[in-house]
Amino acid sequence: MARQRAVLALAMALAALCYSVGFVGLQGLQPAGRYPQTAARAEAKKAPKKKAKGPWVGPKKGSWVKILRPESYWFQQRGQVVNVNQKPEVKYPVTVKFDSVNYANVNTNGYALWEVIEAPAPGPGEV
Repeated sequence: MARQRAVLALAMALAALCYSVGFVGLQGLQPAGRYPQTAARAEAKKAPKKKAKGPWVGPKKGSWVKILRPESYWFQQRGQVVNVNQKPEVKYPVTVKFDSVNYANVNTNGYALWEVIEAPAPGPGEV
């Protein structure tokens, strides 16, 4: 019983200490007139200017490409570009989606810029 009282007293002292120093996790306990210091600092900082975007690299999203990677399941087939990552450190930035699935039941794959070339969209009768 005495131990429970000691733990309760310690918890209350800790809560009072956190309340008095403006602990971030207990903002609901702060008085209504008090302005959070973190918000004041965030307002003081100005957002940095965004860098100008460079020219687009690779095929456009939604365009059709032919696959030139010989070991690919979809070699010499056409697929539609889903995404092109513009970061230069990405090894396979062009994500292509196909109509057919491979042995693993997957219909997308990533390719390097030199492994794809733009191709005409398939006609109404082609698949």
